[in-house]
Amino acid sequence: MIESETLTRDNGSWKIRKTITESDISPTIHGLISGRLDRLEKETKHILQEASVIGRAFLYDILRRITELDDRIDRGLSTLERLDFIRTRSLQPELEYMFKHPLTQEVVYNSLLKKERQEIHEQIGLVMEKLFQERLPEFYETLAFHFKQGRSTRRAVDYLMKSGEKSLKRYAVEESHQYYREAFELLTDKPDKTKDEERLLIDLIIRWAFVFYYRGDFKGLGELLSTHEKLAESMDDKARLGMFCSWFGFVQTCRGNFRDAYPYLCKALNIGEDIEDNQVIGYACTWLVWTCASLGLLDDAIIYGERAQGIARLLESDHYLYFKSLGGLAHNWCHRGDTKKALEAGKALLEYGQKYSDNRSLFLGHVEMGLGHSVAGDLESAIQCAKNAISVSVDPFYAIGGKLLLSFCYVSSEQLKEAEDQVHEILNFSEKFGCEVWGTPALTILGLVCIAKGQMKEGFKIIEDAQGSLARNENRWWLSRSEWILGKIYLQMVEGSRPVKLSTMARNIGFLVKNFPFAAREAEAHFNRSIEIANQIGAKGNAGEAYLDLGRLHRSKGRNDQAKACISKAIQIFEECGAEVFLRVANESIASL
Repeated sequence: MIESETLTRDNGSWKIRKTITESDISPTIHGLISGRLDRLEKETKHILQEASVIGRAFLYDILRRITELDDRIDRGLSTLERLDFIRTRSLQPELEYMFKHPLTQEVVYNSLLKKERQEIHEQIGLVMEKLFQERLPEFYETLAFHFKQGRSTRRAVDYLMKSGEKSLKRYAVEESHQYYREAFELLTDKPDKTKDEERLLIDLIIRWAFVFYYRGDFKGLGELLSTHEKLAESMDDKARLGMFCSWFGFVQTCRGNFRDAYPYLCKALNIGEDIEDNQVIGYACTWLVWTCASLGLLDDAIIYGERAQGIARLLESDHYLYFKSLGGLAHNWCHRGDTKKALEAGKALLEYGQKYSDNRSLFLGHVEMGLGHSVAGDLESAIQCAKNAISVSVDPFYAIGGKLLLSFCYVSSEQLKEAEDQVHEILNFSEKFGCEVWGTPALTILGLVCIAKGQMKEGFKIIEDAQGSLARNENRWWLSRSEWILGKIYLQMVEGSRPVKLSTMARNIGFLVKNFPFAAREAEAHFNRSIEIANQIGAKGNAGEAYLDLGRLHRSKGRNDQAKACISKAIQIFEECGAEVFLRVANESIASL
């Protein structure tokens, strides 16, 4: 009313100078702001419109560089500040203004035609590139926004990808996922893509894959890679194809399909060797370490891991390549039962994580230390390491991996309620995202929990189903472990120890009548099968525990000579592995014969 001179000041009082009708005042705040905007001089209004495209807060230097009214900008801004549209936000280090209310900026922005907005956004992006050339990473997100709203799809995609990578480095996984999704949609929505744009799309997928990985979403990543596999293969670009195949193989590993993963990773390695590309070779070798660990190709895994470590030392800025390959080596040493090397590698991972403030390396360090302690029989230390891993984990995939270790340690130390709480979370996550590399072993643990709770038939069925999946996908280390677990359950029946209490027997009378007479035979068969697989793959830790329990079985049946032979073999293995806790138990067992 004041601006339209309907209401004026007169000797200290306010007076109405014009007749007021309903049509003079908008019923909405947006309408009121639009009315104020229309009363501005044309040039002042245009300056305000250009400022609104920059954002609610806008730097004077950017506005001065994009406007055609640079000789009138100071007067215009003074007028806008006097009229309460904007206010000075800061004078140092750079002069910056701010719209007094976000609604004002919104209304002013929407007063521009779409084509005008696009043009201004484009100018802002180009000006910012020049103005902040020395500190562009600070403005990746803003540049991505302006070029997305402008006309430069290529620049928008580039800055969205950089924004995604920047977010991932600071562990903002969901934020990173959103930036990559925006970039992907921009590219895929574009008809008649050029060859350069197709290459950019494959680059985007390869970089986005890390986000899917840390989220643990292997269903989503698998679908994304499958959809674009033919495009990657059609390109005359071996480096991109090599990384694409590496990711495809690793996804299969994380989905528990180790048999399918192996040829993809070998294909990637061959491509990398053909073109002498260290990055492709490094990633293929790194992920082959983990795949071979599950397949039971432990000697091959060590070779791949050491090769990946050598490349990681050449590509020092790629922290993932270093800690993931070292973690894979530690994992294999645990599988082989080499406690000392596993603990040394775990310690090195912790030191690396502390040196570079890298939580992902810290997580792997705690996990591998925990596995090393569990192989040595020190469950108390293993549980603490698993808790440490969970406490530093910043990614869903890693957090669930820490909980798998914790649940296994809990069930091994007969803390069943704690184990069950962890297992259900792991299984829900696995089902939702396709993370079977954690989910299938968790089923084995759930089966153990069910048996311990007295649900024997259901528990055996769960373990046997998990075994079927392990066998189909050639997860030989866990298959050996699951055979040992089944043998141990039957051994407890023979010994009359936990979990076969009177209450348990009453609830499972039909199951026990059917299985109890053959419990000793079943236990022996499972232990021998566990030892056979363990010996085939070189998993000394598994073999040692199976020999020890097989000795206990023979002792319970009065076969002392056979018991002594098995426990002596276990002692030999535990001495080689440095498994002090198991070694003490084995020595006590042989002394009791």
